[in-house]
Amino acid sequence: MARIIAGKIDYPTATEDPFANKGMVALDRMQAAHVLAVAGTTGLAYGRPVLREGRRKEAAEALRDLGDTASFFSNGYWWSGSRGWWPLSSSMFDCGLIGFDDRNAFIFWVEEED
Repeated sequence: MARIIAGKIDYPTATEDPFANKGMVALDRMQAAHVLAVAGTTGLAYGRPVLREGRRKEAAEALRDLGDTASFFSNGYWWSGSRGWWPLSSSMFDCGLIGFDDRNAFIFWVEEED
């Protein structure tokens, strides 16, 4: 399902397919809120992804529209100090979240160049 959602906006564009290489990781709701906050509020090219206070809580609120059975996927965990990810796009840096339940689906993805 995550591949279908990404395909709706013509992803992946990376050289290697992250869905085929297990580059997309399943996240729980708290991890998903963290990744959404990183993707929406931090720069990827310089430094480490460090969240300002309250950003993860705001992201968790944004995910409330998805039910308890929601599934979430990203191309990495994006913890503070972590820089490992599998690209979904052909950009130098990218980060995002794909989420879905039985009624709703979304993708939030950012690309950044150095």
